Amino acid sequence: MAGGRELTPRRWRILSFLALHGMATTSDVAVVAGVPRLTAHRDLTWLHAVGLVGRERSAEDRAHAWWYRISGEGIDLLGRDLASSGRPVPLRLGRRYWGAAHYLLFLPLLEASRQDPGRCGLFQWLTTLDTSVWLRERGLAHLRADGYGVWLEDGRCVRFLVHVDPGPVGEVIAERERSTSGLDGVLVGYRRMDPVVPVGAVLVIAHDAAREANLLADLASRALRAPVAVTTLDLLHRHWPHESVWKVPAAGTARQRLIDLSPSVRAARR
Repeated sequence: MAGGRELTPRRWRILSFLALHGMATTSDVAVVAGVPRLTAHRDLTWLHAVGLVGRERSAEDRAHAWWYRISGEGIDLLGRDLASSGRPVPLRLGRRYWGAAHYLLFLPLLEASRQDPGRCGLFQWLTTLDTSVWLRERGLAHLRADGYGVWLEDGRCVRFLVHVDPGPVGEVIAERERSTSGLDGVLVGYRRMDPVVPVGAVLVIAHDAAREANLLADLASRALRAPVAVTTLDLLHRHWPHESVWKVPAAGTARQRLIDLSPSVRAARR
């Protein structure tokens, strides 16, 4: 087994990332570590050779990309290091999984941060499990969010929760119901009026444009105390999430940037 002295700070960071986020590809790790893909490949190959990570390929993946996961030996090593340094050992260390919010917001926002350092950056990101803990600590255990983040840009800050619309629920759904099925459950927790959710924006990623339109119409007719902004999977696949892809209820067709959803900016525009 590799000892802690053999691990460089970057390899420790990669090991910690895999323990907190679950399986990831070389490209994912390259974005997180801020290194070229070849460097990430070398680090992952070394971690695999010493038994700290495992890897597998999906039979359905034509690119035959390796997916890496921290091994039991890696979990033990990381857990011992955290405990010996007096730091808490996170829940389900090494038994996490990637959610849609991680691919749609976490990695793209990290990559945008790398491309324009100093001007913008993802200051904080919590996985689904850690977001649940964060909400529970604030008396909001009834909410079920897919992630929490803090985005900085041009000296401004916006804190946000994110929900990913799973799309129509059920195998057999009438065509007329596809744009509404299951949507009422995405924000059901926010219908409770108290306490106030301590974020600048609640982001919802709708499955398609029809579902986005229905959600916005519902929010316009039954407004929430929480500030909600909506976009679609298609828009996020074609644009960076900090670009003008977010739409708020009763705002016409205009879309806004993530940073412009912050409360201070909205107040200044009134």
